[in-house]
Amino acid sequence: MNDFYGVAETTLTFKELAKLIWKNLLLILAGTILFGGLSYGVANYLLPARYTAASSFVAKGKITQGGFTKRQARSQNEQAAAGFQNIAISPGVIDRATAEIGHVSPDSLREDITVTATSKSNTYTLTVTSTSPEKAKKTLKAVAKNFQQEFKLQFKEGRRAMPTKRERRKYLKPILPTVLIKSLKFTGQTTVAKSYPKVKFATAIGAALGLLLSTWASLYWRLRRNYR
Repeated sequence: MNDFYGVAETTLTFKELAKLIWKNLLLILAGTILFGGLSYGVANYLLPARYTAASSFVAKGKITQGGFTKRQARSQNEQAAAGFQNIAISPGVIDRATAEIGHVSPDSLREDITVTATSKSNTYTLTVTSTSPEKAKKTLKAVAKNFQQEFKLQFKEGRRAMPTKRERRKYLKPILPTVLIKSLKFTGQTTVAKSYPKVKFATAIGAALGLLLSTWASLYWRLRRNYR
């Protein structure tokens, strides 16, 4: 009990601390490498991998009224991305895509689809996550094709329900300007990357943890031995 309080109440100067770390440098390095290697092995070989395929598309449209401030433009961009997301996970897209792919449940496919907006641009990105690069790319291709078809169907239905130009000028004048997206086109470039687990990140976290633990352990036992 007295030894413990003797260690706790001991004050080390920076020079003494540096000497202790230097004397135990090999142990600290060994612990850092060990934890980093274990983290790399677990992340790279034991955890189930997930791959994300991504493809960009351009939305073409026009402003129905007035111009945009920067905040309005950003809001319109985010709203459009949310609208595209709803179309991408709609039953029309999901049911047709799962029928083409096979061995995929509609619920799991719906969770793996994401549409994001590019800041200050009319370009959006459709991503699909799967268990292998080939499957992710195949799934993305099926989803993108049915996504375009569903957008065309919903666009036609929306146009039929829209008021005339005269009615828009009369009733929509006080409303913030909106964008009427008329068409979308995929760029044709598809990228596939490993999205989970992040091996480099996991290795760095493991190495940092190993550095902290090995440094603490070496200093603790050295101080206990010196002040026993």
